[in-house]
Amino acid sequence: MRWADPARWGQVGREHVKRETLACQLLVDSGLPVPVLIGSDPDGTVAGGPANLLTWRPGHSRLDPLSPSAVDALARAAVAIHQQPVPRSDRPPVFTFRGPGGPQVPEWSNRPGLWRRAIGIFHAGVPPTPYGLLHRDFHLGNILWQNDQVSGLIDWAETSWGPPDLDVAHMCSDFAMMHSPAAADVFRTAYLRAGGQLDPDPDAAAFWTVSDILGFLPDPAHILAAVQPARPDLTAPRIRAGLENLLAVALAPGRRSSPIT
Repeated sequence: MRWADPARWGQVGREHVKRETLACQLLVDSGLPVPVLIGSDPDGTVAGGPANLLTWRPGHSRLDPLSPSAVDALARAAVAIHQQPVPRSDRPPVFTFRGPGGPQVPEWSNRPGLWRRAIGIFHAGVPPTPYGLLHRDFHLGNILWQNDQVSGLIDWAETSWGPPDLDVAHMCSDFAMMHSPAAADVFRTAYLRAGGQLDPDPDAAAFWTVSDILGFLPDPAHILAAVQPARPDLTAPRIRAGLENLLAVALAPGRRSSPIT
């Protein structure tokens, strides 16, 4: 059950319930391992707060390094989400960016110039990348596994309409923080190999990667509360370094078609 305490979540909680309801309805015949919606109380009339009752999915989340076959399975699931046909009348709301509206160079960074370049790219504006269905919170904690097979795609509260690049960028950020930028690139490559479509323009690719990374500011270490029980080896400096190193890769010479001054 998803239940949103109205005193804490207000309209945001109602929106989460509505978006999850829509996602379950859109994907009910997709063949994807998405929970089935049993009932919805978007106004909290019965449950005392906006709520959805969903079927249980088997499996468990994984924050350990994934095998090549598991990465391929994850990539195929992402492609299937993004290729799902959605009638114009059923489209979810267009995505919004995470993080502060006016991102600032983080105080913990020793590479402020890197972040200034990223902020400049973000403020240059959204590229004309094609849109489709997004999970919009596509990270390792929202994937369930049985061995190396994806057994559950959960937490559709932020379902949105936008570029597939955003979901891929968010998963890549997670791989970079949990493991390494190299692991992020393995996932991105697997996504393309599975038939996924990302914006081929290097400037657009940099924008979507940067926009997701900036969404973790002012400090990506806030994710530690959720991940440390499964990964006690993770620390704030390690989380920060993983994200910053991913940013450095995204802005490295040769990754963009034009320099940022």
